[in-house]
Amino acid sequence: MVDLGSLAFVVSALTLPGEMFCFFLVVSLTVNLEFGYAGVPNFGKVLFISLGAFVAGSFAYRLMVYLLNLKGDIFGLQNLFITEINNKLAANPYLAVELFLFMIVVAAAMGGFFGFLASYPAIRLREDYLGMLLLAAGEFFLIFSQAYLPFLGGAEGVNAPAPVFYIGTIVGQPDLVVLGVLAAAAILIYVYSERVGRSPLGRTLRALRDNDVASEAVGKDVVALRRNVLIVSSAIAGIAGVMWISFQPLMTPGTTPEATFNRLTDTFIPFVIVILGGAANNRGVLLGTFVYLLIYNAFSQGVTALGPSVQNALSLVGIDNLKLMLIGGLLIFILIRRPQGLIPEKPTLTMSRAKLKEVAESVIAKPQEKEQQQEKASS
Repeated sequence: MVDLGSLAFVVSALTLPGEMFCFFLVVSLTVNLEFGYAGVPNFGKVLFISLGAFVAGSFAYRLMVYLLNLKGDIFGLQNLFITEINNKLAANPYLAVELFLFMIVVAAAMGGFFGFLASYPAIRLREDYLGMLLLAAGEFFLIFSQAYLPFLGGAEGVNAPAPVFYIGTIVGQPDLVVLGVLAAAAILIYVYSERVGRSPLGRTLRALRDNDVASEAVGKDVVALRRNVLIVSSAIAGIAGVMWISFQPLMTPGTTPEATFNRLTDTFIPFVIVILGGAANNRGVLLGTFVYLLIYNAFSQGVTALGPSVQNALSLVGIDNLKLMLIGGLLIFILIRRPQGLIPEKPTLTMSRAKLKEVAESVIAKPQEKEQQQEKASS
């Protein structure tokens, strides 16, 4: 007989790592689409993730306050307001589904729109200057989100509604439902990325990455390709922001490590994952995400298992600093020993292997049939 208590413990222990895996997989897939396939170094990825999360979460919070006719300071009374909102979502699952879809649409629209705006400098700037510009834009938005009080209430932030979680309360497993929704979104985006990589568009993006002058010489619209890649990737990054606040609803703006989003976690870590797994290779991104989170969590668990005395000694250096050193060392090791990543990039097949085999057999068989016909005619 299954021990329900043990099952609940296993589910709760695996939920958070699974949710983080889905989030980092989606963000890394967008980095792979931009950097791995198209060669566009988007070092402002945190801009589009935080933009999608903050705008969608803030809009959803304000919309529910309006629908429930709650009066008062929306930031000063947010604990009371968010309780009323979540109770309403738990009692009305249809409203919760509609609110979640609204957040997804808003996040994708905001990410895509700002990706379109970012495409203008992408057209005119070289890759290194573009990377620095997007990095500065991401930092500017994080600072603006904290400084402009009417947006998120300042450094304290605001809680976003959690519609998926309260949909899960109906079946009694809210964390499991959140993980299921995030996993479904990650699978859909992975399948989409894989289809793009195997399509003629994916091969065109690789040609653009390797030699944009040659691509333009054969008639490819380099400007439109870069623009479209940034728009689509930024829209998906905005959706990733909503995925994050689905299980971490507190939106705290700023540039510190304690903030909800920062350039290390939401820009450079996805680049590490892509380089670790293998650029222009979605299976490599999948493996890189798993390996990175495995190493990161193993380090955290190892420090905890060493005991309080060792933890106190490590705290003098800073455990977070040690994690950064570990990540940097891992990246340097991969770049030196295996720059192509764990799974190297391979040419994409234009047809399935079975179809290629059939075509090859028909090509080989035609000369043989022609020779036989000539022999019969001569005889």
